Amino acid sequence: MGLVLALVSRPLSAQTPCPEDPAAQVAEGWRAYRADSLAAAAAQFTPSARCGSLPAVIGLGFVELRRGRLESADSLFAAALGQDSMQVDAWEGVARVAWRRGDPSATAAAATTAFRLAPDRVDLRELLDRAAPDWDRPPLPPRRRPEALQLFSRTAGTGFEVQDAMGRWVPFYLQGVNMGVALPGKFPSEFPTDSALYAGWFDTLAAMNANVLRLYTILPPAFYRAFLAHNRKQPDRPLWLVHGVWTELPPEHDFDDIAWRNEFRAEMRHVVNLVHGAAELSPRPGHAAGRYDADVSRWTLAYIIGREWEPFAVKAFDSVHPGTAAFAGRYLKAENAPAMDRWMAAQSDYMLSYEMEKWNALRPIAYTNWPTLDPLHHPTEAGTAEERGWRRRTGRPAEGDKLEYENDAIGLDANLISPTAENPAGWFASYHAYPYYPDFMLYDPGYRAARSSEGPSTYFGYLTDLRRHHSEIPFIISEYGVPSSRGNAHLQPQGWSHGGHDEGEMAAIDARLTREIRESGAAGAIIFAWTDEWFKKNWIVIDFEQPGDRNRLWLNAMDAEQNYGILGQYAGPAGAGPVLGGEPSRWHNLESVQSGTGYLRAIRAGSDEGYLYLALEVPAGPIRWDSVTVDLAIDTYNPAAGQYTPPGGGIRSEIGFEYLLRLRGPDRSVLRVLPAYNPYVGESSILEGDDFGRFYRRPVTTGVETDGRFDPMFVITNRARFGRDGTFFPAQGYDRGRLRFGTGSESSLSDWYHDESAGLIEIRLPWGLLNVTDPSSRTILMDRSDQLGGEFGTAVTDGFRFGALLYRSGAVAAPVAALPSPSEGRWPASAFTTWRWDRWEIPTSHSRLKPVYDSLQATWSSP
Repeated sequence: MGLVLALVSRPLSAQTPCPEDPAAQVAEGWRAYRADSLAAAAAQFTPSARCGSLPAVIGLGFVELRRGRLESADSLFAAALGQDSMQVDAWEGVARVAWRRGDPSATAAAATTAFRLAPDRVDLRELLDRAAPDWDRPPLPPRRRPEALQLFSRTAGTGFEVQDAMGRWVPFYLQGVNMGVALPGKFPSEFPTDSALYAGWFDTLAAMNANVLRLYTILPPAFYRAFLAHNRKQPDRPLWLVHGVWTELPPEHDFDDIAWRNEFRAEMRHVVNLVHGAAELSPRPGHAAGRYDADVSRWTLAYIIGREWEPFAVKAFDSVHPGTAAFAGRYLKAENAPAMDRWMAAQSDYMLSYEMEKWNALRPIAYTNWPTLDPLHHPTEAGTAEERGWRRRTGRPAEGDKLEYENDAIGLDANLISPTAENPAGWFASYHAYPYYPDFMLYDPGYRAARSSEGPSTYFGYLTDLRRHHSEIPFIISEYGVPSSRGNAHLQPQGWSHGGHDEGEMAAIDARLTREIRESGAAGAIIFAWTDEWFKKNWIVIDFEQPGDRNRLWLNAMDAEQNYGILGQYAGPAGAGPVLGGEPSRWHNLESVQSGTGYLRAIRAGSDEGYLYLALEVPAGPIRWDSVTVDLAIDTYNPAAGQYTPPGGGIRSEIGFEYLLRLRGPDRSVLRVLPAYNPYVGESSILEGDDFGRFYRRPVTTGVETDGRFDPMFVITNRARFGRDGTFFPAQGYDRGRLRFGTGSESSLSDWYHDESAGLIEIRLPWGLLNVTDPSSRTILMDRSDQLGGEFGTAVTDGFRFGALLYRSGAVAAPVAALPSPSEGRWPASAFTTWRWDRWEIPTSHSRLKPVYDSLQATWSSP
């Protein structure tokens, strides 16, 4: 705080004159602030603040507030009010500081003062709604139903058209982004409420050449207000909304359950009213609330209602209502349609009818669908009963831990629904379709033979199949993309897998998928997603993120679902943590946990919300990896259990280790795990044929071991399966423990690097790779010794211990260097220092755009 105030209050010297145009510099500061470039914003605000510009002082206050420096922010706002008590933004700043401090009374007092000075400020009303729900708010002004039909978007053949600023109908291809907005540390319903944050995002997205933002659910009023302001500022290049209506599955899979359906339809009415700027939503658990007074209906392109329905739920509903029948609504109709298709038509028609009756407006509508429920036939995708039959005939195991969805048992077909003569807005099909799943996308002979203009592509084969089926209506891919996660949850033939891509690879793949969607004849593509969201969970690691409600507090690089964002959310403060191949001092400044005088001079450890960092100090100069092996043993829990015999031989430890990191050069380095502590079944299950839906082994625990064995960290990602004709498709997987060599600038997934000039072996390991289920509470995976089922067990670790060994090939089976130093061939327990990291309840993080931003910007700049 003192530094910031000193910068503001210190008189300028003759050599540092005031800016010629303080207002322009302050405007640049706010642009940087909205783009979340806080350092740049501070640099713009500071010179004018020193010269007495109150808007600049206030701007600095908001920079400090966003940085979490509440005392400094409060002092800056108070300094501005000391000069001019009529500064509305300063009062707002005081209110927001109080809110961050958990003081609703002080928040309401300052916000009330600000609102009296600026009664038209809707963001102040919103702040008062949260701080003092019973405040005396003015009512929404009455709104009349327009006399003329409000139609600004429509389907046309197999595409879309929109009205431009001159009222002309022009073709429109959707270049969209799905707006997941949960920031690190937040639950999915804890939406940002900062209009400036949304405004900066919109500017950034528009500069990427995106023209559509898709919402799954209702966001806070600040989003719509910022959206309206953005489009008023850029009427010739507006952003368009595709708005969703979210719901969970109905009870007992009964989509006709009256109470559940009424809630779904109430949410539809909320969405319709809020896009017209005429909704007051009371607080509800898991939902946004507030006064929605920004009319964005002019730029609401379409609705996509519902969610990815599970096939078992659709199958159950259709079985209760067998056969086909017609549906006749006012704006949509269906003939010879199964029950669920008719139900989707009825809900869509209800939403259109409500908007027409209330607002005299129509727009295109669709429901959410995905390949699991597509209307196509997939011969390589056997149902559960079919597959069990083939397994029994061939003598393979027929039971497993769990079975995935039946991905070709039932479908929904948008072709069965069509607009009536009263509906000029139209109807379309919408799919969430990724290149790596379901498996029919990988194994279908037609898809495997498919080629786009860029080369072989099973994904393009599937897209063209969809296009052939939906030959008379538009279809869009409303979710697609690959994540920049270290972990991989499903392998794909072209390498477009469910993870395992560094950020450069992600950028290239997403750009190609974007081009292939357009080449297939789709009417648009909406990529998933705008930002990384730490709360998300992926099937292959979900059991190992415990407690489950705390995974929002840490970044799991092994979890694909957390890493789809265009805007990356990274652990720790910006520019502070160690970087592979980066500034050596950051590695040298890590805590020393072992030190010595030989070749292995020190082991240092550090951490952040995503990674464990280890630095092994060695003499400067190259290492001849063809003749040298460096082993780093890691004990993560209970030194009285684990592997007591390092596999290189020549030494016996008095503490046990769960992991062994073996460095043998850029292409031969691995992390290995104690066999009993490996939660996955491993590659042997494939070789033995025991691979039908078995992914995990129990119990995951550790005992006293002396055989020197550490196993590969192999995981099955694609289970073995049979096609309908009996064709067998073997299981696939990969070794999670293979380490990628390189600097952080060379690859976002680099695991280790040898800085020859600094004499540092630098290592970065994701918490999830070490069976840490929640680093924020120091919780690790640990079953009871008799635990064979149920939820995986956990324990709280007292900390980690590390030991390093150096071996030379051709020498006797004994290390030529060890840290800590052994005594008569033994590592005494007393020689090990326990390293522990601080727990946290509020994570520190920073954001930056990933390379995929540039690749999409270039792709979307081409017609």
